[in-house]
Amino acid sequence: MPFAAGDSGRPRIGVMRMLFALLLAAFLGGALGLVWQSTSFFEDDEEQVLAVDEDTAEGAP
Repeated sequence: MPFAAGDSGRPRIGVMRMLFALLLAAFLGGALGLVWQSTSFFEDDEEQVLAVDEDTAEGAP
């Protein structure tokens, strides 16, 4: 009787099924997060260049 009482008349909760679903969801979420992070679908293709005025850059402390 480690997970549920068998004679109660109520349907069993299915702890092992829920545990498996939770582990599967965590694994798939982590894997999809890594794929999302490594893709460049939502990044700008243009390189950002910092424009500095040469006159103010020389006189800056």
